Amino acid sequence: MKRVATTALLLLALTSVSAQQPPAPAPAPAPAPAPPSEEPGRYVGMTSCASSGCHGSSQALHTTSVLQNEFFTWLSDTQRGKGHAVAYNVLFSDRSARVARNMHLKGKPYQETLCLDCHTTNVPARLVAASGHIDAEDGVQCEACHGPASGWRAEHTQAGWTHEQSVRRGMIDLRNVPVRGSLCLTCHMGSRVKEVDHDLIASGHPLLAFELDNYTESMPPHWAPGKETHGVRAWATGQAVKFRDSLDNLARHARGEKWPEFSDMSCYNCHHALKNSTWRQERGWAGRPGLPAWSPQHWAVLRLIVNRAAPGARGRLDDSVSQIAARVARMNDPSGVAQAADSARKAMDDLIPRIDRLSWSDSDVRALMNTIVDEGDYLRSADVLSAEQVALALQALNSSLTRRDPRLLKGPTTQALDALFKEIENNRDDYEPSRFIARLREIRP
Repeated sequence: MKRVATTALLLLALTSVSAQQPPAPAPAPAPAPAPPSEEPGRYVGMTSCASSGCHGSSQALHTTSVLQNEFFTWLSDTQRGKGHAVAYNVLFSDRSARVARNMHLKGKPYQETLCLDCHTTNVPARLVAASGHIDAEDGVQCEACHGPASGWRAEHTQAGWTHEQSVRRGMIDLRNVPVRGSLCLTCHMGSRVKEVDHDLIASGHPLLAFELDNYTESMPPHWAPGKETHGVRAWATGQAVKFRDSLDNLARHARGEKWPEFSDMSCYNCHHALKNSTWRQERGWAGRPGLPAWSPQHWAVLRLIVNRAAPGARGRLDDSVSQIAARVARMNDPSGVAQAADSARKAMDDLIPRIDRLSWSDSDVRALMNTIVDEGDYLRSADVLSAEQVALALQALNSSLTRRDPRLLKGPTTQALDALFKEIENNRDDYEPSRFIARLREIRP
C-alpha cells in the first residue's frame, strides 16, 4: 500500500533592528492552506483515507468526533476471511468459476464487469480523480459506501466544516437510514444497474438475503456506538426500503425484455422434489396449482411494522400484495404487474418516513417479537425465504435487547433463535413449515 506523506515547510524572515530598540514581535504564521478541492463526483481511492492520522489508526484515538480507526477496523474483516474487504477474493473461488462458466462469460469472474460491479468498487476511469487510484483488490472500499471523495476530502477535516457540507459535495448521507438501506440494496438485492437475476442464480450464485441492522452490525462496525441511526430503527426502516425497492425491480422487470424474471418469484414453488408428497403439495396453492408464485419474503414482516406505523394502510397494502401475487402468477400480464407494483411502491414512499420516525422501547421490541412468534398461520402458506426473513427479524430485535442487557445472550431466547436458524440454514430443500413454526413458538422474549 502506498502512502504519501506531505510536509509543510515554514520560512520565517528575520529583519535587522537597531541594538538600541527592542526587537519587533515576529508575525504569527498564517495557517497552511488546505489543498485545493477537486471536482466533486470523482473517486480518489482508499489510501487517501488510511493514514494513521486520518482513519487508519490501529486503535480509537478519541480526539475528534470520529474514532480515526475506521479503516483499520474495516480491514480486520480480511483476517476473518469475510466482508467487504475481501469481496474481490471471492471471485477466485471454484464456485465463482463455475458461475462464470455456466453464464458463458468470456473472461474469469475477477475480470468481468458483471461480477466486479458488486464485489469491488468498480467505477469507470473517467470518474477516477487525476490524483486517485482504485484497486480491484481493495474489494468494496470506503467510497463504495461513503461516496466519491474528491469534492469533500480536502475540507472535511477543517474546523467548522459540517457533515451537510460534505453531503452537498458528494458524500453519501449514511446517517439517513432510508438512503443507507437503498444503497446497500443496490448489491444485496439488486437495482436497475446491477442485480443477481435468475440467470445468475441458475448458474450457481447464492440466493440473496438482506436485513439492514444485522448486516450493518456484522461489517464490523467502524463508527461510534450508540447512534440513533442503528438498531431497531435501522431494522424497521430497512424492511420498508427493501420492500419498496423490490417493487421497483418488479415493475422494471415487467416492462423489460426478460419477463417473466424468475428471481422475483418463490424458487421453491417450482424447484422441489417430486417424489412422495412434499409440504408444498400438502399446503396446496392459493390459485391454480403449480403456477410460479411471487415471493412474499419482503412483505412477510413489514406488514407487522406497518400495523404499528399506519394501521389504516395495512389493509390497502395487503390488497395490493394479493393483486401483485395474482398477476405475477399468470405471467401473461406484465403491464398489470408493473401497474400494481408502481401503485404499492407509491404507498411505500409515503410510509417510509413514518416508519423511520417510530420510537422503539424494550417493551415495544418484545411486543413485536411476540407478534411475529404468533405468525404460524401466515408462515404455513408462505415460502422458506419468508421464514428466513422472520428469523432475521427476530435476531435483529433480540440483538437490540442483548446490547442493552448482555446477560440475555445466554438466555433461552437466544438459544431458541439458534435452533430456529437451523431449520433454514442446513438444507432449504428439507424446510418444513410445521417444524419451523414449532421452533418459532419456543421463542418468548
